[in-house]
Amino acid sequence: MAHKGTTLSEAFQDTASEAQSCQSICVQSIQHCLQMGGSHVEPSHMRLMQDCAEICETTGTMLLRGSPQHNQVTAACASICELCAQSCDRFAGDAQMKACADACRHCAAACQQVAQMRPGGAAGPGHHSVP
Repeated sequence: MAHKGTTLSEAFQDTASEAQSCQSICVQSIQHCLQMGGSHVEPSHMRLMQDCAEICETTGTMLLRGSPQHNQVTAACASICELCAQSCDRFAGDAQMKACADACRHCAAACQQVAQMRPGGAAGPGHHSVP
């Protein structure tokens, strides 16, 4: 996870890694839910896990290439990851769903930190879209 005192580049790398891990566990959890059936395959839950996996993939890619639009995507990723964690928490006693919720919360926290960072590189302030 990104920490105060790390460079923007290091924070991007750390958060990209969190996002990639979260994307992976969401995809694995979707397969788990399909095997479990029942309430695990509730459409809103399945869509949320798919959304989470996709925003995490996009976030990781954008951070790895140092996108100056990182603020918008990391803020969205943090929000969706938190919603996914809450959805996965509903399955008490299911280790896969707990692992997914935990990964989503780690990713959300990392993304929230990076979303608030300002660039110090070539793009400089003022080259971002409206927050």
